[in-house]
Amino acid sequence: MLAVVDTHFPWSLYGFRYWENYEFHKIDKNILFFSVHKMNDYFPTRVHTLSAMKKYPISDIYCAFLNHTLGVLDCPLEIPGKQNYGLSRFIVDKNISIHTTIYPGGGFEENFKNQAIEGLKFLKEHPNLENVFTNLSEVMKVIPKAYRIVNGNTNTDFYTFTPRNKSGRLQLLFAATYREEKGFKYMAKAFNALDPSKYHLHIVGNWNSELRWIKNSNYTFHGALPMDKLRQVYNQCHIVVNPSYRGQVPMYNTFLVNLGKLVPVRSRFLPTAVRPITLDGFPTVMCMDAMSTGCCLVSTNPRHDYFALKPEEDYVEIGEKSSEEIIDALEYLHYDQDKMLSIAKSGHLKMLRYCDTKKIVRFKYDIIRGEKGNQQSYFI
Repeated sequence: MLAVVDTHFPWSLYGFRYWENYEFHKIDKNILFFSVHKMNDYFPTRVHTLSAMKKYPISDIYCAFLNHTLGVLDCPLEIPGKQNYGLSRFIVDKNISIHTTIYPGGGFEENFKNQAIEGLKFLKEHPNLENVFTNLSEVMKVIPKAYRIVNGNTNTDFYTFTPRNKSGRLQLLFAATYREEKGFKYMAKAFNALDPSKYHLHIVGNWNSELRWIKNSNYTFHGALPMDKLRQVYNQCHIVVNPSYRGQVPMYNTFLVNLGKLVPVRSRFLPTAVRPITLDGFPTVMCMDAMSTGCCLVSTNPRHDYFALKPEEDYVEIGEKSSEEIIDALEYLHYDQDKMLSIAKSGHLKMLRYCDTKKIVRFKYDIIRGEKGNQQSYFI
């Protein structure tokens, strides 16, 4: 029996994680779902508290993110955001196979990468680890047998394609959860320099405190939105802009070598200002959702990830921390709207091909069940 273990669930604002679990349930009604912190949003089957897991004849566990997976295995290493759940003895005694997807963030942060690598080595050597899915090259280096997939996924049945029309005033979208590295200040600076008669900006997310950077009045602040409202905003927009960048932060190594063994250094020894810095995957999940509906993507690509999307064909690539390149891209797309619509359509088709939740979950499910043979990449 397969168990899916999540941290905060069911929670619709979880986005792609919610949809992934939803698709697992559609594929196999016998899958059991467990949550560390049980939420109250709708889900089509019962979600159990994690403490109830030991009552069931579990054969396989699927979970996501490095810190959560290491917590399931009660890893002794210090990893940002990790919480051990006391399941390791149960897993070993019952010979339960572990399957995981490792995304950016969730214990795999840029300034704690040394810890992440040690965590990956722990996973690789764990006798119960069966399958790893990832889009991170660093993970592939440590665990060569990992399956390559895209970053996140999008529910193309929910975020359906709506053809856009040319317009004298293009509707722009900036959608993200607050983090400095999302590049809002660069978006704002670019927007302030654009002709207000040609563009309107929609801002989604918890950016209340940052609106002071915008000098033009031709914008709409939506705040954080549930999925159905978010879809409505996506459908209004022509272009989604993602100016996220790689944070410049010092590396922190919270492991000391003692007689050849790694010894965790407790967080009280770290500077109080240290916070985990995540380098976004490409494209971000909110960009995937917007592209699925027909938005043209203008984005940085700090990971240099070209497995799914090709610049100038599926999206317009801009440099990091460059308001000027944002301006150039948006003025170019306003001038040549046939090109904008062509890129939007091509990007949408790539979402269907590579990023569709139901296809990715089916790929994972078949591998978990041993039905995929030797196919090591979703991109084949």
